[in-house]
Amino acid sequence: MSSTFNLTNIPFNDHVMVLYNNDDDYNNAATNLINDGLKNGFHCIYASVSAHDSKSSSNISNLSSNIDNYKENIERDELRIVDFKPYYESALNLDFRPFKKLKKELEETLNQRKSEGKKDGILVFADAACFLSHNKQFEECEILEWWWNETTTEWRQNNQNITVICPHPGQILNDPLLSETIRRIGSMHTITIDFNCYIDNKKHYDYNLQKISKSQEYKNKKKNKKILIVEPEPDIQYIYSLFTRQHGFKESDVNILENGNQCLEIVFSKTTAVDHNNDDNEYDIIILDSHLPDISGFEVARKIRDRFPHIRIILTTTYSLDNICDIIDSIGIKNQDVFVKPFNFDKLIAVIEEER
Repeated sequence: MSSTFNLTNIPFNDHVMVLYNNDDDYNNAATNLINDGLKNGFHCIYASVSAHDSKSSSNISNLSSNIDNYKENIERDELRIVDFKPYYESALNLDFRPFKKLKKELEETLNQRKSEGKKDGILVFADAACFLSHNKQFEECEILEWWWNETTTEWRQNNQNITVICPHPGQILNDPLLSETIRRIGSMHTITIDFNCYIDNKKHYDYNLQKISKSQEYKNKKKNKKILIVEPEPDIQYIYSLFTRQHGFKESDVNILENGNQCLEIVFSKTTAVDHNNDDNEYDIIILDSHLPDISGFEVARKIRDRFPHIRIILTTTYSLDNICDIIDSIGIKNQDVFVKPFNFDKLIAVIEEER
């Protein structure tokens, strides 16, 4: 079965999602896009978790025969194969250091191509997010796709012509029970390519291109709540930043600190008992970790609650709820506002968005 899809409808700097139904779809998309990229003079990268997996139909040994002038393009450094398995494993642990290193390498490659007078463009076919969604690691998948979205947005603003294409298993994401998940993942891409429509008389797939606006209502809806987050771990701070922006909270309404004294200083200086109903002056929610480098999170919570009992405090901790129930009761924190690490960030966001 042949396919006619090409890059004609994909402007540069896009973050593209390809929904495929089976291995043939995936392989056709990968080889056709790479071939079209090479034909147009782009530097192409096949970054796959299965790149060197002999048991996978999408390993590069199986795909190479369908890539035009494969050996020559490898030797000319017009085509690069990246083993994405270590990247996938890092994404599972929400560790983005390998991706940040790849980002830097892509930018350096683009600059080098410019200096050599080559085509100003890179095409990346990357499937780490695909394997996350295939394995139903949807939270990690959303975070990774958000990272790609932020990265491609930065490239677009800096006129760096790098397009990232991320395949996803349509047979999983098209599950009606996952409609909210696919909506969130889809909104992080500028274009979705769906393989769902097969046209018998043409004998090929009709690629349904659907432009997805980056200003979708859920992403930019106004949030009235101001949030203060106190978390000592940089990686978790980064995840908080991603998730709050992903769910529509404005960056100006979310403040992330690393220790308890900073928290007390800003809360006591920003909030006053006289003017506690002024939304411009106070935080509505404080997300506070119990293990802070300078002062116990429990003590920070107690000091805040003593002066400002109306402010909602959400506690994150590695202690079991049974072990701290007396402490949180004495502070006035409800059980449902305690999240034991590791916890699901979607559930935390849902609690934050509750009308109280």
